Amino acid sequence: MNDASTIATYGERGRPPILFLHGLRLGKAIWARHAAALADRYYAVAIDLPGHGGRVNEPFDIAHVTAAVEAALEVCAAPPLVVGYSLGGFVAVRYFSQHLDASCALLLAGATYDFDGWKRLPFRVMAQAMGALPDPLYRSIASLSLRAVVGDEWAREIEGIPFDPRVLDSTSEMAVHGMRQSDLIAQYDRPLLVVNGEYDLIFRSDESRYLRNAPHARREIVAGADHSAPLRESARFTAIVRAFADEVFPSVQPRSSAGGPAK
Repeated sequence: MNDASTIATYGERGRPPILFLHGLRLGKAIWARHAAALADRYYAVAIDLPGHGGRVNEPFDIAHVTAAVEAALEVCAAPPLVVGYSLGGFVAVRYFSQHLDASCALLLAGATYDFDGWKRLPFRVMAQAMGALPDPLYRSIASLSLRAVVGDEWAREIEGIPFDPRVLDSTSEMAVHGMRQSDLIAQYDRPLLVVNGEYDLIFRSDESRYLRNAPHARREIVAGADHSAPLRESARFTAIVRAFADEVFPSVQPRSSAGGPAK
């Protein structure tokens, strides 16, 4: 399935593409304001991952995630700059480190964490605990947690996105049995920008290892922000994406105030 229920596009298809991959419990809708702001110069593509949004009935497993990413790539006229947030960042590392020609650059937001050793345990325990709860209690706890993390405005938007709670267990299983992400990123020979909130202490914990392993990596910190930086600091995050895209696609000319190409 690849239609308006699973994919959203912004701007003209002939422009350089930016592909957005969302985080856990989110969906393509969370990228609407970022993508719209970038559509003056870029072709922005946002998709739902399996178990989320229009793909809520698809299992979150390697086969379905791969199919969703490859369907998105078909929409792009050229290899995109891929922006992966949290879960979307881990998806991006897994796929694009093994398909180097499929992207021109990678931006990882809140996704520099290795699920190795004891660090697997908290996510595994959380998935099992949430999965054991009666549905009404699960939804109540999830709603309160969401509001605490992203605030009421974003929480209302996110709660309107269909989500299959079984994704929690699927992702924890993949983390336990998967290769370390920082080892995979060592294979990625394109430009890589790591963007983390200053206080995202969990998902920054292996930041230095990612930066050390990736051949062409650098870091940008969103001051005063946490793991929700791409949402709660959407304007700042969009500006970071735009600046990186301008680097990655240097032939793109900014528009003048009259709407024509700059002289």
